[in-house]
Amino acid sequence: MTETITALRLNGSEKIDPLDPKGSLTRNLAVEEVALAEPGPGEIVTEPLFVGVCGSDNSASLGKSNFSWVARPRTIGHECSARVVAFGPGTEGYAGLQLGDVVTPIPQRGCGDPRCRGCRRGRWNYCPRKQILGFHRDGALAQRMVLEADRCVPLREGLSAMQGALVEPLSVVAQGVLRKCTIRPGDDVVVTGCGIMGLMAAELAKSAGARVAITGIERDRNVRLKLAEERGFTPIVVGPDKPLHEVLRDGVEALDGTRFGDDFENGLVDVLLECSGAPPALGTAGLSVHPEGTICVIATYPAPVTFEATQFTRTGQNMVGVMGSSREDFLNAMLLIQRGIFDADPYAQLYSFEQVIEAMDDSMAARTTKAVLAINAV
Repeated sequence: MTETITALRLNGSEKIDPLDPKGSLTRNLAVEEVALAEPGPGEIVTEPLFVGVCGSDNSASLGKSNFSWVARPRTIGHECSARVVAFGPGTEGYAGLQLGDVVTPIPQRGCGDPRCRGCRRGRWNYCPRKQILGFHRDGALAQRMVLEADRCVPLREGLSAMQGALVEPLSVVAQGVLRKCTIRPGDDVVVTGCGIMGLMAAELAKSAGARVAITGIERDRNVRLKLAEERGFTPIVVGPDKPLHEVLRDGVEALDGTRFGDDFENGLVDVLLECSGAPPALGTAGLSVHPEGTICVIATYPAPVTFEATQFTRTGQNMVGVMGSSREDFLNAMLLIQRGIFDADPYAQLYSFEQVIEAMDDSMAARTTKAVLAINAV
């Protein structure tokens, strides 16, 4: 018997500017009643418990061109914890899964072809044919969700279901900061972008012993940058008329009262973690970084990026990119939460499922650091 559920649906693709929306920020979205698909072989039915609103959910909902490939209508949402409530044919007991288990799904699922470089290394996130939860198939912002069992990672003992909703974004950041960068005690690290990915990156860089600054635009001053300062990060307001490299050159006072960045080298930093998704931030990133320093890109972009390539070459800088995460990164993220390296509580703002449109609006308008929906939470 087909079950009808309530879900948040991405229907439209109208381009909306969050700084000048000319109407509702959420007009591409609607709460609707939809039929839940029957689980097939290898699939399970879950109840989403807590679901985080991701920057990619915002970008798709704002009609940004880097998410134009998402087929509409679609139930969005991929950062979540979920409870197993039913199994598809032949799936019960897969990898030890039982009814009632709480899992968090890996959003990217690879093609599985043995010729695929990403899949054979266990890194579905680098499979060119990957299918993404909430974009290629219906996701977590719904009363029920059907998942492939092999993308589900059981929560580590001691993690709450709310913390489980933060595992996925933390796993992406952990890949970049801990696996792809070398951050040493005493380094000056600047994070561009103060959304949750940037704030997580700042936390992990600080845990590695770095002194950290984080950027935002004027609208971030009273919420996201305020929290960043409370967490021990030097806030920097940037904009079209004051790009980061000029602000650093003119001098930024760190929270400890000294200059942030290298005083001899006009404020240059050791590592720049680009989490804003703003093309100018990436285009000029090298102008803020030491020779042989590192630029780590944890973002996608709604337009082509004009990059200071000659500066990059002449300074021998390193650039690494990060897309999604693997099971390894999920396990690392759970350890970071379990051991207190990352505390989710200061960042998560909880909403009921009935407030999902409000949560999306607050997230797109940057009125919250991390909107988290409590859907079937008890």
